[in-house]
Amino acid sequence: MSQNDVIKLPRLYVDNDLREGAIIGLKKDHAHYLLHVLRVRAGDDLRLFNGRDGEWRATVDSANKKGVSARIDSRIKEQPPVPREVHLFFAPIKKARMDWLIEKAVELGATHLHPVLTHNTEVRAINEERVRAQIIEATEQCERMNLPELFSLQPVLNILSTRPLLACLERAEAKSLKESIPEKESVAFLIGPEGGFTEDEKKKLCGMENVTAVSLGPRVLRSETAAIVALCAVNP
Repeated sequence: MSQNDVIKLPRLYVDNDLREGAIIGLKKDHAHYLLHVLRVRAGDDLRLFNGRDGEWRATVDSANKKGVSARIDSRIKEQPPVPREVHLFFAPIKKARMDWLIEKAVELGATHLHPVLTHNTEVRAINEERVRAQIIEATEQCERMNLPELFSLQPVLNILSTRPLLACLERAEAKSLKESIPEKESVAFLIGPEGGFTEDEKKKLCGMENVTAVSLGPRVLRSETAAIVALCAVNP
């Protein structure tokens, strides 16, 4: 099988340890996808990864109403070194735009996703199980080898004192984003909600020693656009 043929194989994230010869059962959602969308049969090939052991070629061992199992054949890719940490703190937004934000954040290399509550946050709860499923799907599709970590929703001012943070503040005196990003160290961005931060929030943020106010440019951006601009600045 050529490299082009291998790339075309279905690619799935699994929790299991991956080693040659092992047979693993796939989760119900993956089994449903393989059986009812891709119509796989025993003997068909897959690609599997778990964020620890590299990426492996596998063969469907059984595929029926009871589920799907796969036999691990050979490693396709070694697991790369742990990537530079890129933390994204963001206020949840409405469903379709939130879906887009999560997908693009995964594609652009965010390693830690931190939903936060601010005064103007419209969506004040998230379905963590659904968001994790979106993260996995985006990771599978974009050929990433590591899975971003999702944190629980918390008030913004409760969790920002633990690391250096670049706060993307509109209409505030702020440094250039690109000039503020450290060259090799981990980096963390804070993106505001629709409607922006309140003046009190801006004052408190700018008063924190670990927070640097940065500008994303002269225009006011939607929250999901601001997140993409910030993440693109890490790896232009």
